[in-house]
Amino acid sequence: MGKKIFFNGISVICFLVLLIVVLTGCSPSQSAGNVPTQPTKAESTQSTNSSTAVPGVTSTSPGIEGSAITIVIPEDPPSFNAVISDSGYDALVMHMVMLGLTAIDPGGKVYPVLAAELPSQENGAVTIDKDGKMDVTWKLRSDVTWSDGTAVTVDDVIFTYSAIIDAKTGSWIPGIDLVTGVDKIDKYQFVVHFSSVYPSFLTLFGNRQVVIWPSHYCKAEQGFQSWDCGRKPLSDGPFMLDEWVTGDHLIFVRNPKFYETGKPGIDKVIVKIIPDPTVRETMMRQGDADLLMWATEQVADNLKNDTNVKVSISPSSRFVMRLFINLAAKDSTDAAANPNPFFTDVRVRQAIRAAIDVDTISNSVWHGFAVPVWTEFFRPPYNQCNIPRPKFDPEAAKSLLEQAGWIDIDGDGIRECKGCKTAKDGEKFKFELITYSEYGEPLTLTQQLIGEMLKNIGIQTDLLEVQGSIMWADTASGGIEQTGNFNMDLYDDGYAGNDPTDFIWQYYNSASATPDNGWNIGRWVNPQLDDLLNQAYTLDEPIRQKTFCDIAKLLDEQLPQILLFSTLNADAFSTRLKGVEANVNSVVSWNAADWTIIK
Repeated sequence: MGKKIFFNGISVICFLVLLIVVLTGCSPSQSAGNVPTQPTKAESTQSTNSSTAVPGVTSTSPGIEGSAITIVIPEDPPSFNAVISDSGYDALVMHMVMLGLTAIDPGGKVYPVLAAELPSQENGAVTIDKDGKMDVTWKLRSDVTWSDGTAVTVDDVIFTYSAIIDAKTGSWIPGIDLVTGVDKIDKYQFVVHFSSVYPSFLTLFGNRQVVIWPSHYCKAEQGFQSWDCGRKPLSDGPFMLDEWVTGDHLIFVRNPKFYETGKPGIDKVIVKIIPDPTVRETMMRQGDADLLMWATEQVADNLKNDTNVKVSISPSSRFVMRLFINLAAKDSTDAAANPNPFFTDVRVRQAIRAAIDVDTISNSVWHGFAVPVWTEFFRPPYNQCNIPRPKFDPEAAKSLLEQAGWIDIDGDGIRECKGCKTAKDGEKFKFELITYSEYGEPLTLTQQLIGEMLKNIGIQTDLLEVQGSIMWADTASGGIEQTGNFNMDLYDDGYAGNDPTDFIWQYYNSASATPDNGWNIGRWVNPQLDDLLNQAYTLDEPIRQKTFCDIAKLLDEQLPQILLFSTLNADAFSTRLKGVEANVNSVVSWNAADWTIIK
């Protein structure tokens, strides 16, 4: 196992589960599953009752004096632990009640939360020894307490770390396999030991998915994935959970012990479960809701001129729609021994990219909100590589196919192989283009348009939709991608946070081409990429920037994937609500403490 591979044992299982959920549940444009609108009697009795379940919360039901807002989401959060499933709705409620060491703002800047300051080499808190091992010393704020009055200390950090790495009941988070231990210095200081340099050390215990859990309240024996406090959390954040009626609503009240004086600016937050997207949108228009998480392109377009609603759009998006190209023959995972008959020649991949009119797709399907993306390094702070945007040029695409030996011999409009590299002479250029069904109409229409555009240059695609759970399952479960049972797939993905290093490793590193060891499902093996990526695991930012640009050039030349456009990352909110900012690096509740109501 290479030193940057984070897939072994429980890590493999947890990563695959997390990625499936991320891809099928986190993309802002996805449709939600059916959720019961009325709680059962059993569910009602499980609702959080502050007097018996969460210390420090004084029950306010059925209502309290002061300001209140309503958030609408399509389904219940699975829990308050976003590491476990990361549906997005778990992160929404988690960040309302719990804190991590750090967080990332919409511009990609990391800032301290529970941490008193950010550790760095400059302030002496980050050291690297002659063997490349890294130690990071953290200092916690000393003025943060849980809602029951207990101080938040290093014991809580070590408790959280121990729960995550538990071999039986733990989970996987990025970078955790490089951590060799966490040692307590005193009540508010601790050291994290890494086996090698890990550039994303600042967000190991913070940002979108990870928060610190209370050691005196959560029960370690129940396990990180199953403990009761994941359903009935103890707060150190701006709000406290007061009530949860499954399938109907969650109620949060202001945390009077929150460490930031005068915050939060709202007394009560009601999160209503509304499965029907039309009803959610209507509630926003009529003033019955104040915040709609993850406004799709359709919703953003519908609400853009509404006088009662504003739409906050993140400065950049995370999810990039892309074509995954299998360089191994279908049903194979070895591109060297069994090369794909269609895509082995880079000129073919270049032709496919030149044949796709991204602007037309954006305007006709995505309401003009889709932003063209052609490099993995399109987000700050690493969007400085100046990779030129590829041109939509069907005639150039046809010429490239001719050069690669794909010619329409019989005049039926579909090209055949005549001297091409890996197909048999006479074989037609025809394959399945697969996407996942859960996304809904925008992706279906995008798939159809791409099929038409490829047909215009003599390539026939048979369009197929499958469930994401089948597409992304492991080899033992017959996963389409891990077993190589595809030619080309279409879906969206991108890296969370502000560091693309681990994402690039998972999708492009040679070691990740091994089934179940990563997501290099195109089986693109390139030693130059491997060497460059190893160089990116450094704290020297100028070196990282140069290395990323070298990687960007290589990916642009070789096209192991074809990136198309980013989908919208936006949230809709009422004009009476102030402070809402969409954040691609987290979820909308990242700054819930700063929300206020305009009187």
